[in-house]
Amino acid sequence: MIKPMLFAAAAVLVLSGCNKTEKTTVETPVATDTAMAPAPAVTEPATGNMAGTYEVTLADGTKVTETVKSDGTYVDVANGKETKGTWRMDGAKSCFDPEGTAPEVCYTASVPAADGSFQVTGPDGKVHSTVRKVGA
Repeated sequence: MIKPMLFAAAAVLVLSGCNKTEKTTVETPVATDTAMAPAPAVTEPATGNMAGTYEVTLADGTKVTETVKSDGTYVDVANGKETKGTWRMDGAKSCFDPEGTAPEVCYTASVPAADGSFQVTGPDGKVHSTVRKVGA
């Protein structure tokens, strides 16, 4: 009777050894160099909250007052002419789609300077304008 019990006990030990699962830990490296810190989330503009009023100086010197609303709409006023449309974030780019037949255009903003102004680059890679947030 002892032999069958030893055999059964040995079988349980062998089988339990086969069912062991090993836990592995994967460590994620942590950046310690602040110069390598990541940029803001790609769904956020460089200026933080996008809604507000902006003073825009186009490359040709034209001044535009732009009001960006949190509901996804915007209004531009330049030389007494008003342009309305919708805006959205596409990753780190801000995209503006004017009413009418003009196509949507997406822009990339530089990191704001000490005075809060930043440059906006168009899809052609050229600086389109200099922008400064002037109101909430």
